[in-house]
Amino acid sequence: MSVPKLLAIVTGCVLAAAAVAILVAVLIIPAERSFVNEVVIDAPPEKVWAVINDRERFPEWQAKVKSVDTVDAKTWLEHIEGSADPLRFAVAVDERPRRMEFHYTMGDSFSGHWRGETVAEGPGTRLTTTDSYKAEGSLTKVLIYAFFDMENFAKDWNAQLKSRVESLNGK
Repeated sequence: MSVPKLLAIVTGCVLAAAAVAILVAVLIIPAERSFVNEVVIDAPPEKVWAVINDRERFPEWQAKVKSVDTVDAKTWLEHIEGSADPLRFAVAVDERPRRMEFHYTMGDSFSGHWRGETVAEGPGTRLTTTDSYKAEGSLTKVLIYAFFDMENFAKDWNAQLKSRVESLNGK
């Protein structure tokens, strides 16, 4: 067998394997995911909600947020490092000091819902967050799965929130 023929066969096999791997990924990666995180913050619920609702200051404590544009009292845009499209947030439920919920979207292919619930624990607060998202389209869900760990992002966000609230609370 000639070298060019062998190279063509090997290249064809590699391309076929890659196509099968992509097809399998498209079929098994879920388009929707949801996860729950908890964090105990050494501050009362009112101070936790004050930081969550001080959106213009998000870039001070959220490393990936470059800037925030307020659209109105219930809607804002977060410009994220490395993203061409901003995340658009809208308040869905505001029952402070017990809970708040936000809907969010990025372009036409990614949407989600955030729910935060607080319970006073002594002088502190237990914040339970539920993050749910949906990726529209096969490419979007594969890219999110391959390059962006949403659950880890939510855990980091909660840790950064805890740090920010406690620093403002004198802890």
